[in-house]
Amino acid sequence: MTEKLKVGVIGVGSMGEHHVRNYLSLKHLCEFIGIYDDDQERVEEIAQSYGVKSYADMESLFADVDIINIATPTTTHYDIAMMALERNIHVLIEKPITAEIEEAEKIIKKAEQKGLVVQVGHIERFNPAVLALPEVLKDKKVIALDSKRLGPYDPRISDTDVIQDLMIHDIDVINSIVSGPISDIEAYGRITRSAGLIDYAVANMVMSNGAVATLTASRITQKKVRQLTITTEDSYIELDYLQRKILLTKKRELLGGKKKQPKTELEEIIVEEKEPLKSQLKHFINSIRNGTRPLINANDALEALSLTKKIQKRIYNKERK
Repeated sequence: MTEKLKVGVIGVGSMGEHHVRNYLSLKHLCEFIGIYDDDQERVEEIAQSYGVKSYADMESLFADVDIINIATPTTTHYDIAMMALERNIHVLIEKPITAEIEEAEKIIKKAEQKGLVVQVGHIERFNPAVLALPEVLKDKKVIALDSKRLGPYDPRISDTDVIQDLMIHDIDVINSIVSGPISDIEAYGRITRSAGLIDYAVANMVMSNGAVATLTASRITQKKVRQLTITTEDSYIELDYLQRKILLTKKRELLGGKKKQPKTELEEIIVEEKEPLKSQLKHFINSIRNGTRPLINANDALEALSLTKKIQKRIYNKERK
């Protein structure tokens, strides 16, 4: 494919605006066509700020593009994605893929029938530190993983709980590190600020290979924390999503003497500095152009959503008792 793909964005809230900005920096790969949002005042504001065309309805935008980027509330993802796929348009959907598992399954089926690419915006998979993990973990046996995704309350997030809003990022990353079914899950949570929605959650999982994973997500913590630690048989790995760096503590055998005392050494893994969202959009466009599988396709997103639902079920069942 040599012609530039034509791109449109639906939903220009804070995240959608970032998508617009990054697509405009990829002019060598795509032609940015325009934007649509139910909030016409916001559409005009973003259109003027970035010098792009605003559309009064989705149908008009669909008619002009090869790719649609969906950055709308989760409950709208399914309807917009299916409309786009019906019109033979490739789709990038912000995470989570949909609100319900059955909706995600229908999107997968429709995309396969049409031969279209669906990528889902699990942005942390494009964090430079996460991209460096496979090489760091090469030939290492993972024993345990511990993720913390914490931050202050954001009143703008009112339609979903902290599990589907924040923890799903870590569910997806851990699925990419330790593949295979989960053999056991236990989860706990607290509702504090949101009406009927979990604001603080902890999930303990045992993976099929025996590795133990603990995930903590909070939107009521007065400090922003984004961390993942991994214990292997011979090392301790600390990944900071915000700093985009990895620290590796490993055993080192001292040479000489009858008794070799094991010591540890600390190494910082140098990672290539790139903006994750720009990398994600570039990867999506190249997947379409080259006919290759996206790093996070709809099936991967369905796995993350399915596990999210299991964790939610365990917590909300406790809350109802």
